[in-house]
Amino acid sequence: MLKDMKTHTHLKPGQKGTRKLVEKYGASLLCVRYRYDEIRGVRLKTVEIIVEEKAGKLPLRYRDENTVSVIVAYTEKALRDRRTSLGTPFVYSH
Repeated sequence: MLKDMKTHTHLKPGQKGTRKLVEKYGASLLCVRYRYDEIRGVRLKTVEIIVEEKAGKLPLRYRDENTVSVIVAYTEKALRDRRTSLGTPFVYSH
């Protein structure tokens, strides 16, 4: 159902059109969206709220064993030489 809808407006708390929802949800309100269902011909108002907050550690995006592509310009000779000394293969890009 949601995949067929288009989001038309995305409002942050405090913006015009969010006052009543800020009163209802307080600091838990993250955003208000207006979605349009063209199939049914209706507008939906949705809210994103915080339902739980607890301490936690952000997972690492990359681990030491991950390979990450890095583009080094041809003109950066010192950096290319350093990369070569580490045994990293070259991939040329325009």
